[in-house]
Amino acid sequence: MTLTLELSDLRSANEKALAQLSRTTEEEFDAELAEIENFLLSLYRFAVLAVRGKQEIEHAAEVWRETLEVIDRAARQVQPLSSRHPGVHPSLDRILEIRHAASDMLALYA
Repeated sequence: MTLTLELSDLRSANEKALAQLSRTTEEEFDAELAEIENFLLSLYRFAVLAVRGKQEIEHAAEVWRETLEVIDRAARQVQPLSSRHPGVHPSLDRILEIRHAASDMLALYA
């Protein structure tokens, strides 16, 4: 069985989640943020699988470039939203870690 995911579908799902986060209540914020974290972690894992065994370095670099673009956009949108909600948000730190890991992977192939 082959599963094909279009990056445009993933971007769209990410944008919807980010829009929902901006409208969430104080009580729901961390749960919504955790969902975005899980989504971005899944995206990272998909990228790992997509480049595994690829012989073309440029193809792998492009996968990581696009993956980093989605993660980076989410991180840039989540940071100011988090500052509007008091308290510690562990998912924010993990989102930034995922972003850093994706950046490191791109650096390996670029």
